[in-house]
Amino acid sequence: MKIQCILNPASGGGRGEKILPLLKSQLKRLGLTADLALSHHPREAQEIALRSQKRGCEIVVACGGDGTIHALLPALVERPVALGVIPMGTANDLARNWRIPFQLKRALLVLRQGRPKAVDVIRTDSGKWIAGTAGIGFDASVVQQAEWLRKVAKGILPFSIAFFSELSRYPTSMVSLRTGDWEYEGPAWQILLTKIARYAYIFRITTSVEGDNGLMDFCLIPEAPNLGVITALPKLPFLGLKKLPGAVFRTAPLLEVKSSPPVSIHGDGDLLGQTPETFRVVPKALRVILPRETSTSLRVKSLAPFLKA
Repeated sequence: MKIQCILNPASGGGRGEKILPLLKSQLKRLGLTADLALSHHPREAQEIALRSQKRGCEIVVACGGDGTIHALLPALVERPVALGVIPMGTANDLARNWRIPFQLKRALLVLRQGRPKAVDVIRTDSGKWIAGTAGIGFDASVVQQAEWLRKVAKGILPFSIAFFSELSRYPTSMVSLRTGDWEYEGPAWQILLTKIARYAYIFRITTSVEGDNGLMDFCLIPEAPNLGVITALPKLPFLGLKKLPGAVFRTAPLLEVKSSPPVSIHGDGDLLGQTPETFRVVPKALRVILPRETSTSLRVKSLAPFLKA
């Protein structure tokens, strides 16, 4: 079994580079043979992943956070290679939703003992891929401000500062949404499209999402919540965004979004551009090595047949 580990040294506020010696020793201790490479840029990560596949690599392991996984998507989607994950980021939303352990040794055991599962991804018409959540409006503005703050602060602090700063001032925009026989025209403060149930560490988006049903859940929050939403923050991990007044939830394989003025879009925590944009679900386009209990619905008895498919 050929494994390529791609480590983002900046993940988790620089934790990625510090953990490299421990990663090497744990791989050896568990009997896993892997090539290790550092990546300092999304394009570099993709090139490493593509080169490793030409050498016959069967699993590409993202050692980092959501941004590292997101960077690798163009080199992994709709390919027979499987994605492994060693969570080392700040939020680790994808690993959390895929139930991949955060402890290094347990995450490595998933590579050895886990099972592959084909999961859906979201693709934009401009050619971007999203494994977890895309945000349009408020939280994309939070991501944009946090990117600047991350130059002077680490960890969750930049996002916390940006969240409360934007909460007090981010305006609504006029949007046009269309999917199938459903349309909406009116104000929007926030639009979320997702293939995972929770994001931003703990906030629940929905309770209905499935990873491989060919549909994405999306949430429209028409009006900016007043500052009283701060008192509801402790409840959001349990009750989700339905707690916010006027929130609309739907599922669909496609969503067209237009707005005036154009608003920013993020995918898996990375800025992707601005509206207008169309989002489409690509069914079972990404193969992920998951813990056995997470992948029980997958009819695969061993890893070898999957990797030869």
